[in-house]
Amino acid sequence: MILLGLALIFAYLAFREIKNPAEKRDAFSWGYIAVFLSLAALCARPAYNIWQLERMLTNKAALIADRDDVKVKCNSVMDTVFAGKGTRSLAGTAYYDTGEIFFENAYCKELIDYLDDPENATQDGIFSMHIFTHEVMHIKGERNEHKTDCQAIQRNHKVGELLGVDRVIAIENAKRYYQQMYPNHPYFNPECKPKGKMDETLSDSIWSH
Repeated sequence: MILLGLALIFAYLAFREIKNPAEKRDAFSWGYIAVFLSLAALCARPAYNIWQLERMLTNKAALIADRDDVKVKCNSVMDTVFAGKGTRSLAGTAYYDTGEIFFENAYCKELIDYLDDPENATQDGIFSMHIFTHEVMHIKGERNEHKTDCQAIQRNHKVGELLGVDRVIAIENAKRYYQQMYPNHPYFNPECKPKGKMDETLSDSIWSH
């Protein structure tokens, strides 16, 4: 929000100068306009990237969950700071009744970085991808956290593909989460495995690769 506010200020300063009669402008005036328009664009870019991400995730989540009332929202830094414990302060939160999904600001940025370069994904980037799948499983209908997480694990690679990640890379990253990160997660359940109680026997589950 701070950067967006700065973008508006810089844009105002530039357009205020543009409103002056052209014959009164000199090289300094044109430079002034160019500098402030550039600063406005620079400050607005992160907000634009977040808006694009929200729009894309909303469309994909609606497709996966098979419902048309889905809305994915990236919390602002202020939202994250002032969120109450147990509401929107978690990495991700989903509300089945409304179809809303909220992401902590930092993980939205991690997901942007992940989708930009999934081949060199960090653990946080891979986790951000998993958060999205997990929350979509919630709005699809599952309430139990352990079952939801296992459902996400079995689909992370397919959701990654849907978000534009190359299939081979999506599978590698999904396996990396399942094998290296999931065992240390609070939602870990030993039955989330091939032929375990949480195995959905999907035709294209992550552990079939």
